[in-house]
Amino acid sequence: SHGQSLQQELAVALTPDNREHRQKIKEFLQSSDLFLPKYDLPLSSERELALHRLRAVCAMGALSVKDFRDNPQRIFAAHEEVGLCDGSLATKMTVQFNLFGGTVLRLGTEKHFGEGESFLRDIDSAGACGCFALTELGFGNNAVQMQTTAELDERTDEWVIHTPTTVAKKYWITNGACHSQWAVIFARMLVRGQDHGVHAFLCRIRDGAVGQPGQPLPEVGIEDMGHKMGCNGVDNGILSFHRLRVPRTALLDAFTQVDARGTVRSTIKKPRDRFLKVA
Repeated sequence: SHGQSLQQELAVALTPDNREHRQKIKEFLQSSDLFLPKYDLPLSSERELALHRLRAVCAMGALSVKDFRDNPQRIFAAHEEVGLCDGSLATKMTVQFNLFGGTVLRLGTEKHFGEGESFLRDIDSAGACGCFALTELGFGNNAVQMQTTAELDERTDEWVIHTPTTVAKKYWITNGACHSQWAVIFARMLVRGQDHGVHAFLCRIRDGAVGQPGQPLPEVGIEDMGHKMGCNGVDNGILSFHRLRVPRTALLDAFTQVDARGTVRSTIKKPRDRFLKVA
């Protein structure tokens, strides 16, 4: 009939790519009671529900961070379909795969991906849950002016990541309050007193094994931002760092490398551009 034909044309227009994959995701969401609407949940239960839903979507193969290499539309398709079910789930998924995982993939190198890309697989399962520690209280979207520092200690071959002021705290960090074992931390890279611009560092912030958040590291301050007007399945946090030491190899070094002698090499010449060109 004309009505069915119009419906089919509309469906095609609204799903321009990965149609079979989108249909599989829809069928999966419809097949499980886990995705039925739930109301009047305590804050902690709403957050755990969003995490369980995320891991279920990961387990059915809805998306992989490695899709960014050859089919990024597959990731966007998964977000669109999942977003129709649960906004909190979609937000956590965006941070896990786009902001955290995508940054590790884009700015990292083989040493960050793990043996046989095992760390990327842990990201895909959400067993290694991550957050994106960029926005600071005093600077917001003007991130190039941030104050968090990562200073190279050549004696120990480590970066010392530090929050020097209250306005340098990382705010509204999705997955940060409860679930992340890992963070991509953006900080001003200091080597022998010279500021080389804002760079990203892959760091542990909790001590949990794969699939378990664990406890915050002693040098990491985590404040829970609590109840919000919506998307309460998202655990937003405030992060601060109190001389957190991480290996020199924590620098995501696809564009800028620092060796054990403190020699800095970068394909991006201006320190200011080292954030702006990869953001």
